[in-house]
Amino acid sequence: MSDDLHVPAPVEAMIRAVVGGSGDSGDERAMTFARGLALGALVGAAIAGSTIWQRHLARRQVRSALGSDASRR
Repeated sequence: MSDDLHVPAPVEAMIRAVVGGSGDSGDERAMTFARGLALGALVGAAIAGSTIWQRHLARRQVRSALGSDASRR
């Protein structure tokens, strides 16, 4: 793993608590896995949130269109 990646201290502490690592080079693979897992969870949450938001806006537009059609009659 490259050394130029900066992980905020609270995130690093949380990853270490989950993985149980002491910071030795022996647990570098476990830390890399945990970072990847955390990043994947964040990306997945962002995608899910975006999908939920898009569905919400689509329903809102449909309701608005149906409401304006009903008022024209």
